[in-house]
Amino acid sequence: MAAEAPPEPDPAAVEGVLARLAAHAGRELLDKKPHWGDAIECDGLLCAARAPGAGEAVGVAEKWFAPKLAVGPRLDGWFWFWAAEALPALKLHAVTGHGAYLEYARRILDHIETTAARTEDGGITPHPPALELWVDVAYFTAPAMALYGRITGEQRHLRLALGQLVVHWKYLADAPSGLFWHVAYVDKKRHSPCFWARGNSWFSIAATEVLAQIEGIPRPELFGERPHLIEAALAKQLNAIVGLQDKSGLWHTVIDRPDSYLESSASAGFALALGRALRAPVRGLDRERAAHCYGRAIGAIAGKINSAGEFTGVSQQTPPGDFEFYNSIEQGTAPFGTGVCLMALSEALAHGAS
Repeated sequence: MAAEAPPEPDPAAVEGVLARLAAHAGRELLDKKPHWGDAIECDGLLCAARAPGAGEAVGVAEKWFAPKLAVGPRLDGWFWFWAAEALPALKLHAVTGHGAYLEYARRILDHIETTAARTEDGGITPHPPALELWVDVAYFTAPAMALYGRITGEQRHLRLALGQLVVHWKYLADAPSGLFWHVAYVDKKRHSPCFWARGNSWFSIAATEVLAQIEGIPRPELFGERPHLIEAALAKQLNAIVGLQDKSGLWHTVIDRPDSYLESSASAGFALALGRALRAPVRGLDRERAAHCYGRAIGAIAGKINSAGEFTGVSQQTPPGDFEFYNSIEQGTAPFGTGVCLMALSEALAHGAS
């Protein structure tokens, strides 16, 4: 039987655990072997930089980016390594005002727009020539497109961001449940068989970030129905996610299968998305149930940070598979999990202050 949820921590408790996590993340980002999740960890540090006690988060991010700025983004490698770098580059530009970060992000986004393989209706496919849409890609592309559009005033990039969310929703959302499949095999007209929790969290994180960036933009009619479609899809997904939370405050790695293990990074992602959705607010979200779920989730992910500042219980790199495959993935720590947890706890401080 699952343990009872821990009580929701107060802001001082969140500050303390966030400072410990940020200190560990800063050391890890600069000292360890490169990992595709490093950009997400960097993004998390930049979110944490706004919180008390986060130390030299911005300085660490600048040190990590320094050799990258010297040579420019590597755009001919594995998609997962370079695509996510645009978002922390844009956030560093916002913090420092340095144009080199904006240019770095522009080059990545231009490459995605002009070179990335796509479906006929514009969905970015990360492993050409395979005609596949992965739910992760919604996060790796749309938030950076939206933030770039917000910073530069180019509504075209905001429309591109919404377009990526819509096409991923079109192929990957399960209409009855509102949950998302991991991969759609477009040419075969089928999808992977399980509702992978972290994949669902990638979409909810991306959708909440994009909706925040388009808020208050002049002439919203230029976006058409896309914001409403995404808001409705997000509300339906989050309402389903709330109903699937374990008593521990976490979620299972196959989200609708309580016989799969509890997984930390997806839980951090859902906490982040719920916090944002409650602050926005997102129309159609069951706010009372979501708020209760959110408080338990924050307490649960804070409890997964050990005395060394490591965010534990994170499933490692996960390609699509069947239930047994998802449930066999090793758990430990990973920079992408650390990054999302940093974002979620930073959002929790903002949520508590609102």
